[in-house]
Amino acid sequence: MKRNLYTKDEIILCSYLARFGKLEFDENDIHKLKSRSISSIKMKVQNIASMLDEEGFKTDNNTSKLTGKPSGQKGRRTNWDIVSNLTNLNKEQHLTLCHEIIRI
Repeated sequence: MKRNLYTKDEIILCSYLARFGKLEFDENDIHKLKSRSISSIKMKVQNIASMLDEEGFKTDNNTSKLTGKPSGQKGRRTNWDIVSNLTNLNKEQHLTLCHEIIRI
């Protein structure tokens, strides 16, 4: 079975939700891009929030963190190469990137 990997655009959007919350857009807007399930998108956002948290970056207070590992163990680093490059963006810069992807 072919794995349905997240695109860079989806990761940029999920990272925004993990960092800054759902004020400007939410999982439904990401779902419209590729028809990926909303529950999968929510888990991806939580996984990204967990990675950011482990690396000492601030995340949205309303986003729970999901490592996919037992408590105390570090989570997976899936797509960290993309997520880590977004950490130097402020909210406005990151939102501008998101606008280019989903034309809010």
